[in-house]
Amino acid sequence: MEVSIFALEKLMAENQELISNCTKQLQEINNGKIKVSALKQASIENTLEEASLAYETYKHMYDEIPKAEKDKYKELVRVQEALAKQTYYKVQKIRLKRNKNLTRDQRLEAMMIIDELPENIHFEDKELLDIANIVLKNNIRSVTELENELITIKNEFNSKINSLPDGKDLKHFAFLDTYIPIVVLHFSVLIQNINELISEHNENSEKKLHFPGLPKYEDWWIEELFINHQAYFALFKWKDIIKNLCLNEQQKIIWNKIFNNWLMVKKILNSKDENAYDYNYIFDQLLEKYAHLEEELDVSNLESMEEIIKNITLKEDFSKNRSLHNIQTTYSTWKKEKQNQ
Repeated sequence: MEVSIFALEKLMAENQELISNCTKQLQEINNGKIKVSALKQASIENTLEEASLAYETYKHMYDEIPKAEKDKYKELVRVQEALAKQTYYKVQKIRLKRNKNLTRDQRLEAMMIIDELPENIHFEDKELLDIANIVLKNNIRSVTELENELITIKNEFNSKINSLPDGKDLKHFAFLDTYIPIVVLHFSVLIQNINELISEHNENSEKKLHFPGLPKYEDWWIEELFINHQAYFALFKWKDIIKNLCLNEQQKIIWNKIFNNWLMVKKILNSKDENAYDYNYIFDQLLEKYAHLEEELDVSNLESMEEIIKNITLKEDFSKNRSLHNIQTTYSTWKKEKQNQ
């Protein structure tokens, strides 16, 4: 019975379309919009008559079918369409992966959008790619993700500050409340970016790369900065190790700025001694969580590293100019010009 219902609905639809086209043509002929020969007009009128008769015949046959049978057929069609739609969206990612006309970024963005959609919401391939292109063009995902991550870090930072015992006067460090979350974010983004590039490389190369994580730093390097050349040397070596973990020049430039900002915050807090311990500890906790940066606390490791640095610096000739540099900075040049005006 399903086959008969399907065939009758198709025949009715075809003849209905034919009736509509013929009726429209005859109206345009009568209104003078189009001109045809008498023979052509007669042919259109004949087609209309035959289509109307056929439609009435098929409709009569369709109406004779019991309603229960037609409802059963409609439910079957609904289920088949739902299954077809489900299959379409189920293999959507596979189609995107195999689509050679898409760039890697388009493909990844479209797949990410699929994952973010609620279960009952779907986009056709074209709509999905249109959205993906807008996201990529305006860099929406990167900006939104960074903003959301910064908000998360800020909220956690404020929560930790507010949870400190009453009586802790942190007014002296209020100027760092905005700065610290940003430094943590920059650290986090750098590590994420290094790992992403490593993942991309490993997908396309037999020679696999591995990110070992950031080496631990030691607080005495900061404590003795400006008074001990070994502290300078240790910080320089630590900075250089992380620089060598960067995979391109852009990451190295960014790391240089992050290092300067991190060292500035640590030195400011270190100079406040016990008054800044809680504040400093919160900064360290956030860096450990979001960038996996830790301080070395094991005494034996601290002593071992101190001895290594001492031995290395004993062999160093610090009178040598290690790299070419300008004795006049851009600021000193500008300042001199300003004073001569």
